[in-house]
Amino acid sequence: MKRLLFLLLSFTFCMGISAQSEPTYSKTFQYDKRIHDFGTIQEKKGRVSHVFTFTNKGNKPVAITEVNAWCGCTTTNFTKSAIMPGKTGKVTVTYNPFSRPGKFSKEVVVLLNDGKEYTRIWVKGNVIGYLHPVTEDHPYYFGDGLYLGYEVLPFASLEVGESYTFDQRIANNTNKPMTVVFKRVPDNRVLKMPDKIQLKPMERTTFKVTYRTPKVYHHNRYILVYPIVNGKKERPIRVTFFGVKGQKMTL
Repeated sequence: MKRLLFLLLSFTFCMGISAQSEPTYSKTFQYDKRIHDFGTIQEKKGRVSHVFTFTNKGNKPVAITEVNAWCGCTTTNFTKSAIMPGKTGKVTVTYNPFSRPGKFSKEVVVLLNDGKEYTRIWVKGNVIGYLHPVTEDHPYYFGDGLYLGYEVLPFASLEVGESYTFDQRIANNTNKPMTVVFKRVPDNRVLKMPDKIQLKPMERTTFKVTYRTPKVYHHNRYILVYPIVNGKKERPIRVTFFGVKGQKMTL
């Protein structure tokens, strides 16, 4: 009998949580505008914000519990005190265009009265990007205008047939065409990557570097990949293959 009572109480409690977890759309907490269009904005000018004004058209106080944008590019702030009938509250939506060129549309959900009700608003616009400093995405300088995203490429040799791929970023930070030839020492051909890349002036792109384990090694191995820029040999990229017993080796 006690077990049955416990099950019934648990069921009732769970049903209460379930019912509370599905808020209803509020018709009394009305916004001044549903969508704000920032229009065309410049990435280099940074964040843009808009303040939405809500009016409580009901006969009971309304409290904004939480505002969710579900995106790190969009942040919010809102009125923290209860909004009485006939009064207004505000929700500020801020969009960060950094490294997000192109059109965007972001939904923002405003939860009310401990999540029992909600309403929705949107911000949208079009971001005009700009050329970022090369070192933001290509931090390693190899000489003669060549920048790369990685200077060390670590691969694990744990299982035969296992493969892993790096997307290596490469940039020509000069106003002249660039030919990059990659020389491997020793000449390891299990490592798959281009032998040569042609870059236009100021071009930035990526190429894939893949290693497929031919067998399990019990020691660490490495090769050096020297980029030769327009005929000049630069400092190497280090490619390390970790053996089973060498996983903790410091590069």
